[in-house]
Amino acid sequence: MTMPESLPTWRDARYDMPVSRQLERYDQLAAKQDGARARAQLVERGLYDPARHGTGDRPALTADEQVELLALAECIARTVRHPSNIHHAMLAGLTWAEIAHVIDSDELTLRRDYQRWADDQYDLHRRYPDRGMTADEHAAATARATRGHDGTR
Repeated sequence: MTMPESLPTWRDARYDMPVSRQLERYDQLAAKQDGARARAQLVERGLYDPARHGTGDRPALTADEQVELLALAECIARTVRHPSNIHHAMLAGLTWAEIAHVIDSDELTLRRDYQRWADDQYDLHRRYPDRGMTADEHAAATARATRGHDGTR
């Protein structure tokens, strides 16, 4: 199996298409991969029946397709697991404990990651004033990360 000269990363898939199209393409590749694996297992076990399972060839993913599947999976995961979801949950009234329970994390890690995201958003705003968090929004986010949503530590 030969690998492409320049391996794409998840970032290459990120801006190429909206997440809905990424999901569609991921599903196509995953179905192709699953079909090829299922056929190979049936053949290996001696259970393959062309009348029942079809006679069409189900080739495995190429190296390029495997790289694309991997990049899409990472891109989709990073998109839907975006830190702004934590921020919106906090604004909706969830506590750190509730959020930590939902995402199977601990509060300290969650608060640290949230603070890092808020700092990045504030840095973005200072560089591009139409984006990110203002100083007041950053101060409120920092207070949430430090004190907690309900005002306790």
